[in-house]
Amino acid sequence: MKQVFRRALATGVVLSALVSAAWAEDFDPDSATFDPDSKFVITPFGAIIGDPAQVIDLSTDRIGFTYCSTFPDKNRGMLLMASIVIPAQDGAEGGGHSMMLSVDQARSFIAYLRKGPEWADVASENKVGLFSKPIGDVIGSESEAEHLSIKFVSDEQSNGSVRIEHVLGGVTKAFELGINPAVKFAAQAEHALETALALIPESAPEEDAEKSKLFE
Repeated sequence: MKQVFRRALATGVVLSALVSAAWAEDFDPDSATFDPDSKFVITPFGAIIGDPAQVIDLSTDRIGFTYCSTFPDKNRGMLLMASIVIPAQDGAEGGGHSMMLSVDQARSFIAYLRKGPEWADVASENKVGLFSKPIGDVIGSESEAEHLSIKFVSDEQSNGSVRIEHVLGGVTKAFELGINPAVKFAAQAEHALETALALIPESAPEEDAEKSKLFE
């Protein structure tokens, strides 16, 4: 899994080296629209593969970009690797972080990211000011060895954002996305997942008919 992530990161670095002199207008950091046909975008840090959403790594305040890929696992079925690629900047080397999600977890991840606009409207209309609230747990809970959660955060001006917090091996990684980039990340993840499942449908979990009736 680590090798797959490193290959994805290396691809982004190569693109950056090839076109780092290009202008950066082509990438809108606040866009909510994902273009699945985009091969790469031009950012102030060079070219980044695909059509990513922009995030902030809260541990370093550095800017990162999202990247999604999939692969089948013999035990867990199709897996989505939702990644954050951090380009080299401010004198620091590039890096990244990845989150491995089963189909069900990936769909929860996507749904929680898409809650951002609704919650941001509520925060703005009610002038809630400084406020944070979990939207949902994607993996585990706070007491477990791995915990991935999505949170909504409102600042002093009641402007909303979405925070991804991933705890693994006692280490917490947190990333902040604007409301529109969160929606874009959801679309990027959904496209990667559903494209893969269309090619290998047996990797999708079987639907529980009785549970499904509860949501009709």
